[in-house]
Amino acid sequence: MKLYLAHPLPLRQEIRARELEIEKETGIELVNPFYDTGRDDIYEIDAGLKGRSDPSLDFRKIVEKDIANVQRSDGVVAYITKTMHSIGTMCELWEAVRMHIPIYIVSPDSIMHPWVRYMVASTEGMGFETWDDLKEYFKEKKNE
Repeated sequence: MKLYLAHPLPLRQEIRARELEIEKETGIELVNPFYDTGRDDIYEIDAGLKGRSDPSLDFRKIVEKDIANVQRSDGVVAYITKTMHSIGTMCELWEAVRMHIPIYIVSPDSIMHPWVRYMVASTEGMGFETWDDLKEYFKEKKNE
């Protein structure tokens, strides 16, 4: 199973650590748009050479690559929270809704929001309050 991993850019390093842990424990491939898709600009952003809105970023290439990776996935795992908004994450989620592929949301504070519930229900996905809950869900699903 291959799942696209949508999340806010500022949390990319924290989420990367979670990604590697989940992949190791569940056998699921998580496609992280910042580190698994050849985005060289991320290394420049991490090094402080560019900002997230740098005009030299190829916005068409970034968005079209994200859409293609969502389309090639069996579903989307997304981390969302009220304390950090991510336009990209919301757009990636809506692409998954449009394509009718399962959405798995991890959110410590927004899992009952009507839009979150709609996205999860309309794609036959699941919502989780913690990364550990998501991990356990996929471990159990693997053993079915």
